[in-house]
Amino acid sequence: MRHRVVKFFSSGGWIILLIAAITVGLVIKKIVLPVMRGEVRPIIGDGVNVSSYQFSLHPCLVPSDQIIAGGTYKDALAALNLPYTIPPSQVAKLNNALAAVGGYIQGPDRVIGVVVHGQARAYPIPIMNWHTMVNDRLGGKPIVVYWDAFSSCAMVFSRKTGTKIQRFGYSGLVDNGNLLMYNREPTNSQESLWCPMQCRAIAGPAAAKGLKLKPLPCAIVTWHKWKSMFPKTTMIEGIPQLFPAYRKDVYHSYDHDPTDFHFPVTPLWGRSKPPAKAQLIILRVKHHWYPLSIAKLSRIKNAAGVVHLRVDQENVVIQCWRDLALQTASVIAPAKMPTAYSFLYVWYAQHPHEFSTPLWRALAR
Repeated sequence: MRHRVVKFFSSGGWIILLIAAITVGLVIKKIVLPVMRGEVRPIIGDGVNVSSYQFSLHPCLVPSDQIIAGGTYKDALAALNLPYTIPPSQVAKLNNALAAVGGYIQGPDRVIGVVVHGQARAYPIPIMNWHTMVNDRLGGKPIVVYWDAFSSCAMVFSRKTGTKIQRFGYSGLVDNGNLLMYNREPTNSQESLWCPMQCRAIAGPAAAKGLKLKPLPCAIVTWHKWKSMFPKTTMIEGIPQLFPAYRKDVYHSYDHDPTDFHFPVTPLWGRSKPPAKAQLIILRVKHHWYPLSIAKLSRIKNAAGVVHLRVDQENVVIQCWRDLALQTASVIAPAKMPTAYSFLYVWYAQHPHEFSTPLWRALAR
């Protein structure tokens, strides 16, 4: 027996056995376990036909022909789930380490800032461009941070609907210009489509139950401003393999082309002022949304950059900033006011009635 063992090792057979064991281990770690956890799924959706995405459209709370394929497959933009977070000091170190590829997240970069129960976190738009949404937990609360680059829409919601905590993903489908989320379930037939701008499930089992999303406060500001307001903030790290990609502004030409709407919408904003791609900050007051033009707010701000408004019998304070050519604004008070951001033309297509209020008419001129 001892002779056979010695012969086995001297012949190099142990190396083959070791390689085989390592290979089996990697297959289990990288393929078997992720599949069992539902993290690896087959490609679903051909980019053209809505039916190829295998979502149930029964019931459908919007005109079914209004839902179109977005040109990519389901989960083509992989949502981040409970990502690693880093402090501002580590962000600075990454900027230095990645200087050759343009850095990491720099001061002028926009972030979606969120505060829950006193805990602040930044979700950089250069990272969100590649993931669309982040399923996270902040201040002990399960949240989803949503970013639609084509509509310039940022929103944050509680992931708790009813008694269940949802985990959302990128559906690959679009409703009237707004990229749709879906809730991950064991089978496709159990999944539903959710429209962030409508704060509700619009198709599938969750729509049949009338499930809605609870919007939360958020702000779009520069990283420099956010960390000055919240020195103890953290930032999501993203995926290290994508660090060079995060520096590529793939939406720059689209953002600055006033005639490119990418996805069809109806009704289409037909006025020249404000322009269709004017950036809005939208306030949620007493279960109603009030859209405001950030450019207009920036023109009426006081010397401290502050605008005081009376919205549906509530006092609202908005802070406006300008970094180079970038105008940003966020709600200072009340601190717990749900807020959204969007290009005007997409929000108008989803909520045309909100643009006939006295507040909009007063601030749109």
